[in-house]
Amino acid sequence: MRLLLFLLISCISLSLCADEPKGVPPLRVVYFSPADKTPEPDRHERLGRTLKQIQEFYRQGMEANGYGPKTFALEWDEPDKLKLYEVQGKKKVSEYPKDSGWIVYDEVKQALKDAGMDFQKEYVLILGQFLKWDGDVATECGPYAGAGWNDGGVCWAVEDKLVDSDFLASKEPGAYHYFVRHCSLGIFNTFYVGGLAHELGHCFGVPHDCQTDVQRKELGVSLMGAGNHHYGKKRRGEEPDAFMTQATAMQLSVCKAFDPDFASRELRASWNLEKLDASFKDGKLILEGKTDTALLPLGIIAYNDNARIKDDYDAKAWTVKPDKNGEFRFEITELERVPYEMRLVALFFDGNKRTVKIPYSNSGGIPTTEPFPSTVARTKINGLLDVRRFDEVEKTLDEMIETYPDSLDWRRKRDHLSTLRNSRKQVIPDQVPMDETSMNLAEAKADSEKVGWYEPSRNILRECGFMEVDGMFFESGIYAHPASSYVFSLGKKWKEFRFAYGLQDGKPGTAVFVVRGDGRELFRSRTVTKEELLLKKIDVSGVDKLELATEDAGDGWANDWGLWIEPKLVR
Repeated sequence: MRLLLFLLISCISLSLCADEPKGVPPLRVVYFSPADKTPEPDRHERLGRTLKQIQEFYRQGMEANGYGPKTFALEWDEPDKLKLYEVQGKKKVSEYPKDSGWIVYDEVKQALKDAGMDFQKEYVLILGQFLKWDGDVATECGPYAGAGWNDGGVCWAVEDKLVDSDFLASKEPGAYHYFVRHCSLGIFNTFYVGGLAHELGHCFGVPHDCQTDVQRKELGVSLMGAGNHHYGKKRRGEEPDAFMTQATAMQLSVCKAFDPDFASRELRASWNLEKLDASFKDGKLILEGKTDTALLPLGIIAYNDNARIKDDYDAKAWTVKPDKNGEFRFEITELERVPYEMRLVALFFDGNKRTVKIPYSNSGGIPTTEPFPSTVARTKINGLLDVRRFDEVEKTLDEMIETYPDSLDWRRKRDHLSTLRNSRKQVIPDQVPMDETSMNLAEAKADSEKVGWYEPSRNILRECGFMEVDGMFFESGIYAHPASSYVFSLGKKWKEFRFAYGLQDGKPGTAVFVVRGDGRELFRSRTVTKEELLLKKIDVSGVDKLELATEDAGDGWANDWGLWIEPKLVR
C-alpha cells in the first residue's frame, strides 16, 4: 500500500513537472517578509495557484498572437506547493518606501548568496509583504515595479493573505485597495494579481504599451498598459478584461524565459537603419524604411507616445516584420493633435533590442515628417563619429544640407566637424594671458578628469556624437556621466564661471551637477532629468582649484549622460 501511495505521488510530481515549459530557466520566486511580518501559512499553495493562473494567461496570449503556447516556467517543491526562496528583511514594513526596490534586491542577494543563483542571469520575482493593515484599511508600502535586460530581470509585487487568483470571481466585500478604497475581494485581486502579471512583463523585458481603440472594442485593455486594473474582470461578468498585445508577444518570443532556443550572444553595438521616410495620407502617418540585411531584425515595433503625458502607459504600438530585403512599412492611425515621441524598437533572434527615438508633432493636424529621415541621419552620424570615420560623417552631413538647405543645424554640425578635426592644444586656465577676458573651459587642460562611463571627452560624445540638449545642438561642452570629476587650475585669476547643464538627448537618466572651489561646494543642482537645459553663473573669485562633478540622483547611473554646456570662465 505504501509503495502504491509512493508511486501515485511520484506520478503526480512527474505530471506536474511535465506541465512546465522545458529548456527555459525557471522564474525564481522570493518571499520577502519585513522584520515585523511573518510568512502566511498558506503561501506555497495560494501563490502556486495564482502564478499558475498568470502562467496560463501568458500561454494563451502567446498562442493568440501566433507564437504557440509559450509561457514561463515555475519551480515546485511538490505538487501544488510552489518553491519559495524565503528572506527576512532588515527593516519594518513601513520603512520600505516605494523607491526601495534596489535596497530590497540587495538584501535578497545577500541573503541568497549561497543559493547558487547568478542574479544577473536569472528572472527573479520578489513578493513582499508590503501591505500595512490598520483594521480593514491597508497602506501600500514597498516597491512595485519591474526591470528586464537581455538575459535576466527582476520585479517586485505585493503579497498578502488576500492575494489569491481564486478570489478573482468574488463580488463579496471584505478588502481594501488604495485606488478604490473599500472593494470586493474580486476587485482587490484584479489589482494585485493583475499587478503581479503586469510587473512580470517588465521582468521579462517588456515596456508599457496601450491598446488601440480598435483593440479595446475587440479585445479589451493591454496588460502592459492599464490591464492590471482590468485583469480577470470576465470572471465577475464585467468588461473589459486584460489581454496581451502583439507588441508584447513579439518581445516575449525572443525572451530567454520563453524561448528554449535562446542563445545569448555579445550585445550588438547598434541597429543599422538605412532609410526612414514619412508621409501623411488619409489620416495615416506612413513610415517606409529599410534596415541592413546583414543583421535583419525578426520584427520592428513602433510605439507612438503622446509627449505631453509623462508616463508611457498611453503609447500605442504597431508591429511589422521586415521582408528579405530589409524593407518595412507602418501605417500609424488614431493620431491626436499633440506632440509625439515615436520609438522604433528592432528585435533580434538573440533577444537583443535596439531603439531609435523620433520626436515629431501633430499639433496642427498634419504630422511633421522631416524628423524621421533626420533622425536616421543623426543615428548614422553618431555611429560613425564613435569610430572617428570623419570623411563619411562629412559626406552624410553634405547630403542632409542638400536635402534640407534651410536647416542651420546641419551646416553648424559640418563646421563643428572641421573644428574637431583641427583641434587646438589645450591650455591650463591659470596660464592664459591676463588680457584675455574669457576662456572656453571645454578647451582647457584639466589637472584630473574621470567619468563613470566611457572616457572623458569634450565637444563630442562616444556613441551619441554631437552634443544636443532639449533639441538644441551645442559646439562646446564637457561630457560628465556620473560619477564624474574634472579639476582645473584657475590660480585665483578668474572672476566668474558661466555655464548651462543638462542631459544628452535620447538618454532618459537623471543627474545632480556640483561645482566646488578648493573643496568647498559652490553650487549643487536639483535632480536634472531629460529635456532640461538650465543656466547658472558662479562667483569663482579667489578660487585656485575648480572642480566640476556629477552624481547620480539616487536611482542608479544608467543613461545619466550629463553635459556641462558652453562652460566659460570670465575675468
